[in-house]
Amino acid sequence: MKTVFAAFLLAMLSGCAAAPETSPAPAPALASANAEESDSSARALPARERVQAFLAAYQALVFRGLPDAEQAAALAEHFSPRLNGLMHDALAGQQAYKARYPSDKPPMIDGDVFSSLFEGATSGSVDTVEESGDAARVRVDYVYSDPDTGKVIEAWKDRFLLVRSGSGWVIDDVEYLGGWDFSPRGKLSAALVETAALRE
Repeated sequence: MKTVFAAFLLAMLSGCAAAPETSPAPAPALASANAEESDSSARALPARERVQAFLAAYQALVFRGLPDAEQAAALAEHFSPRLNGLMHDALAGQQAYKARYPSDKPPMIDGDVFSSLFEGATSGSVDTVEESGDAARVRVDYVYSDPDTGKVIEAWKDRFLLVRSGSGWVIDDVEYLGGWDFSPRGKLSAALVETAALRE
């Protein structure tokens, strides 16, 4: 236990150290450490409560694009080891692209990667939950409202795919269900895999 704690403390301290913009290594290292530990440290929550807890945590962080190391650490408990690993690899791919093409915008650098709408949702609530064995599908009702007038501009549904983790559930993927032009199709994991490939 002392060895694990010492390794975790060392990862935290190294993540806090300032690094040149062209040296992205500390961020993936911190994200990876959290990905490995998240499954054992996460609170055991039912599927509905897991998605609600993620939505609250994500809204509180106020960011778009892929989570950086600090944001990934804050969200890690809500994700499966697989999804945490994919995000870690995608962040490394994104940073490799930025290093090679500093004047270009890399994929998944902005926009809401956890929902169909680029601008993200101003509110979201769980609609339905379907559980089957070690898998669960949680559909979420999203609304995007004008920040000045409060008028609803877009309303849609997306689906969170969860897997069982001990006595609870963690998020393993997001399925985009937005039906308008230019909304993403498929799943978050596919976009993460494509971005991770930029490391090569």
